[in-house]
Amino acid sequence: MKARPRCVRRSQDPAAALRAALCAFALLGCAAGSRAQATEEEIVQNPAVLVVGASPGTASAGATLADVQPDFEPLSTAWAALNGAVPNLHISESGSGGYGALFAARGLANTPYFGDPAVTVYFADIPLPSSFTYPEGLFGFGSANVFLGPRGTQFGRATDGAVVVFNPDEAARAGGQAVAGAGSFDSRFAALAVSTDPHGGADATVCAEYDARSGYVQNQQLGISVGDQDNVDAFARLRLRPWSGAEVSLELLDTRSRDGAQPVVPLGGPLYSVSRAMEGVTDLDSFGAALKGSLPLPGSARLTAVTSFTDWRMDPYSSFLVIPPPLTNLVDQGQKRWNEELRLQSDPRGAVRAEAGAWLSRGTTDNFVLRAIPNLFPIEGSSFAEAERTAAVFGEATAEPLEGLSLTAGLRAEAGAKDFDRLEQVPVPGLAFDGSDRYGVLLPKLGADWRVGPNDSLEVAAAEGIRPGGFSSFTDNPALIPFAPERSTQYSAGWTRTDAGQSASLSVTAFYTAIGNLQIERSFSATDYFVANAPRAHSLGAEAQARWKPSAHWTIRLTAGWTRVLLDEFNAPLTGLNESGHEAPNAPAYNASLVVTLRPGGHWYAEGEATATGRTYFDELGTSMYTQDAYGLLALRWGYEAGPWSLLVFGENLANAGYYELIVPGVNSGMPGAPRTFGAKVAHRF
Repeated sequence: MKARPRCVRRSQDPAAALRAALCAFALLGCAAGSRAQATEEEIVQNPAVLVVGASPGTASAGATLADVQPDFEPLSTAWAALNGAVPNLHISESGSGGYGALFAARGLANTPYFGDPAVTVYFADIPLPSSFTYPEGLFGFGSANVFLGPRGTQFGRATDGAVVVFNPDEAARAGGQAVAGAGSFDSRFAALAVSTDPHGGADATVCAEYDARSGYVQNQQLGISVGDQDNVDAFARLRLRPWSGAEVSLELLDTRSRDGAQPVVPLGGPLYSVSRAMEGVTDLDSFGAALKGSLPLPGSARLTAVTSFTDWRMDPYSSFLVIPPPLTNLVDQGQKRWNEELRLQSDPRGAVRAEAGAWLSRGTTDNFVLRAIPNLFPIEGSSFAEAERTAAVFGEATAEPLEGLSLTAGLRAEAGAKDFDRLEQVPVPGLAFDGSDRYGVLLPKLGADWRVGPNDSLEVAAAEGIRPGGFSSFTDNPALIPFAPERSTQYSAGWTRTDAGQSASLSVTAFYTAIGNLQIERSFSATDYFVANAPRAHSLGAEAQARWKPSAHWTIRLTAGWTRVLLDEFNAPLTGLNESGHEAPNAPAYNASLVVTLRPGGHWYAEGEATATGRTYFDELGTSMYTQDAYGLLALRWGYEAGPWSLLVFGENLANAGYYELIVPGVNSGMPGAPRTFGAKVAHRF
């Protein structure tokens, strides 16, 4: 019997960390209870930046609220909208749902296939555990709150990059809307949303959508398109108000994708044409549910509890690449999570405003992979099972010792554990690995907000964050399988100015992040694909948001973010070469967006948008082959509204810019971005 290597890491005693935090939260609870009055609970608090339709504020301690055009757009275009609307937030879609996609915030990017995300996503009260579970399309979510930086003192599920919360549309009356559309590449879209009267003892909302299109890439050998998409999604929410101030809600989220092969093309060749003997498929199914109760307590405090469950399955993902040699990939993967999130809130109008919470999560991930050279032999056949447990207590309190000056202090205590088992059949039959990881951390936060007169405000904040460690499956070298937790400390400062008439506003933020054990994922050799840790790294950057309404008819919005992430200490795991001083991969140097909207007061409106994305490295060496140079996109939209009917005509990437949405160095391939597209959608409200 072969020995089973075992890896156990301990970074801090979890019990000691939790005991220390409980003492701190007892003090917070006393402060909250002494000045508590009734307040309406929401999972997202105090949005400070409204990118569309209101003036922005700094993102250092606040949030960005971005309009995702709920009348016409499924969530797949919401990712693109957030790319431009939020500085230093970047999403590189993989063409296979979230599997293999990259989500980066202020230079911190997720590892696409292993580990926890850098950007956490909530759909209403349903948290999604991993970036590969983020769906492509969804309807009925009208806005998104984006919280940049570590947010562990505000959210149960949070890592070190950002938290994005998609909010359901809130109907003002009973009714709904139906939407249909079509466009380039045989795209078609249909959606229906219905809501009952939101007033009274109960209300319900049901949204469903279908969207599909042909792929942008053509396989010349087979005469078919590559990257076809076919998505069906539904969301439902039932809310009951058994007595004044109390509410119970049930949310259900279901997504189904039956896509073609991932649109992968060899680097250096044509963007939208390939020639290969076969293609693959990507089948994704996910289900999520949340049961939420919000109750008033004596002293006008409020207690909220959310129990949530998610079940995601990819069965299968298959692809065919000619590297050379020809290589087939078959991946079957599933993930389940149970979560419990508790919150206690005090009066937001009190001299001390506090919120404390607790988070519990348990889940499993299973995976099977088979890679083979067709008609010859397999080169890898392995499977893994991972069990994960996380517990945290968190909270923050805000006081105003002087008029116009607010001080915030927060703390999160988190303990987690992962157990990992890998079994290989090819190339070494029966090769096994068992691993365990335990950690416990305390993550403080401090912030200050100073209102300097009626039109200006200053913010400073410092917060620590963590992204848990984990295990890489696509290597049979035991020393390369485990990777350590990533720790970060982010310092930020921001200034916001809004004119007295609210016709213009400007927000500027600067930040610096010290990072320990930065997680980097890529193929370091032909057979080893894993996550490595850079012991020391840092990111620094700046962000600007501006809005100007020169007249009643015109609105101009500008967003820009710049980030640089450097590896201060890193040796390549296999070669031992010192790669310190290089830029970290997977985050663009900058992003920017300029949107000009004309609403002349009649039935029609027009909008033009120009976006720019800076140079992006997809390996830590800055290899030219694995680098996407800066590129820009241009879009125009025209709409007409008449009573309950509305029409939207749009053109995207009008200059037909060619670029890679994502590059995968391990297979010398990339996913091209969408070419020039046109379309139209019509909506009817009832």
